[in-house]
Amino acid sequence: MSLRGHRVGTAAHVASKRFLIVGIGRQLFALSAELVQGLLTIEERGFVSATLTVQGQEYPSLDLGGQLGLAQAGDGQETRMVLLAQAGIRAHIRVDRVHGLVEIEQTHVLPLPCQFRNEERNWYVGLILYGDGVAVGLDSGWLLSGGMQGQGGLQDQRQRLPLRLSDASDTLGKGIAC
Repeated sequence: MSLRGHRVGTAAHVASKRFLIVGIGRQLFALSAELVQGLLTIEERGFVSATLTVQGQEYPSLDLGGQLGLAQAGDGQETRMVLLAQAGIRAHIRVDRVHGLVEIEQTHVLPLPCQFRNEERNWYVGLILYGDGVAVGLDSGWLLSGGMQGQGGLQDQRQRLPLRLSDASDTLGKGIAC
């Protein structure tokens, strides 16, 4: 109640979510911050192998860029290994750049456009406006599905996904080619 005896309305609590924005090639991705266990530089990574061991925990490699048909730059100063874990499943992905951590209201995660019609609707949680571009939110269940199966890490690395997020003819680097 206010000083005059009137009821004071309270603002409704809107759920927010934190995302780590990373870049692979020219494409931005949003990873749920709940998944991220840490970041390693190239120097911290040490010997190159399919599995990283950090504090006694193994993180198999997931070639996200390769699966999505994205060309990655060579190892540079901005290159990071992102350590991911959820429900006992661990993995790491190599990203060309970490752009930052953002917290947004769940209502600001834009739904996928109608071009996403098939199984790819399970790969992404939506689109997030970030700077002058759009980050594609990756679904954590899809990203870490099939943990520790196959020789190539979390998923069969020989099987490429049919949907490509970039197109070599897209000179502006904006938009998603479906």
